[in-house]
Amino acid sequence: MSKRRGLGKGLAELIPTAEPPQPGETVSEIGVDIVDANPFQPRIEFDETELKELADSIKAQGLLQPITVRPTADGRYQLVAGERRLRATRNLGRTTIKAIVRKVTDKQLLELSLVENLLRTDLNDIEVAIALQKLQNTYGYTTTQLAEVTGKSRPAVSNTLRLLELPPGVQDKIREQRLTAGHGRAILSFPAERRIEMAEKCVAEGLSVREMERQAGAASDKPKVKRPRRKVGAVPSAPSALKATEQRLVEYLGTKVKLTEQRGHGSINITYHGAEDLNRLLALLMKDSSPF
Repeated sequence: MSKRRGLGKGLAELIPTAEPPQPGETVSEIGVDIVDANPFQPRIEFDETELKELADSIKAQGLLQPITVRPTADGRYQLVAGERRLRATRNLGRTTIKAIVRKVTDKQLLELSLVENLLRTDLNDIEVAIALQKLQNTYGYTTTQLAEVTGKSRPAVSNTLRLLELPPGVQDKIREQRLTAGHGRAILSFPAERRIEMAEKCVAEGLSVREMERQAGAASDKPKVKRPRRKVGAVPSAPSALKATEQRLVEYLGTKVKLTEQRGHGSINITYHGAEDLNRLLALLMKDSSPF
C-alpha cells in the first residue's frame, strides 16, 4: 500500500489506494457498460475540454493507468477511482476498459473518493464541503477525524463546512470560481437576508476578500448601548474563555456554534443541516462520556 501524502497517520493506512494492484489482484479488461457510477463521487463538475484532451491521449497512447472498481452482487461493477478515464473511454466509443477489481467497504469508498480528488486538487470548495458533510452524516466523523483523513487543520475543515450555510446561488458562484471560498466566508458575516445581495455585488464589482470583510464589519457595527453597572463583587465574564469553549464545540460537533452570555446566564446556538445532521448532533451530545 502506497503512502498518501498529507493524510493523518493511522487513518491513511486504512484507505485502500487506487493503484497499483495489490497482492493477488490483476488487471482485467471489463465492459464499460457494466461499470456503474461511484455513489460517493464528490466531484460534480467535469470539464469537457479536459475530457477531450484525456480522450485524445488515450487514443494516441492507450490507457496508461487502469480504473479501479469493486464487484457488486448482480455481477456488475461499481467505480472506485477513475471517473474521467471511464468517461473519456466511453466518449471514444470503446466497449472495454482495463480495470483493477478491489473489494472495499462503503466507508473506504467514500474516504478514497474524497482523498484521491483532494490530492489531485480536482475538487472545488463546495464539492469538498459536501463530501465532508457526507462523512459526518453517514459515519459520524468528528472535525478532528475529518482533519486526519484530509490532511487539513480542524479550523480549515470547520471553515469549509460553513460554506454549506450559504444560499445555493452563492454556492454555485463558488463552484463556478466566480467567488473564492474566502469570499464565501466573508459573506457569511453578513445577515442571512443580505448574503445573496452581497455575493452579486462582489461579483459585479470584483471586490476582494479583504474589502468584503471590511464591509461585513461595518454592517455589523451597532450603536453602543449603555450597560447597567455591575453589582459589587460580581465576576466579569472572560470573553477569551467563552470563545475558546465555543471553538472546542465547533471542532467536536463539526458545525457552527454560537455562545452568548450576559450576567452569568447564556445560550448555545447550534447550526444543523437537515434531519440526518440533527440526528448526528444528537448522538454526539447524548454520549455518556463528554469531551470536556
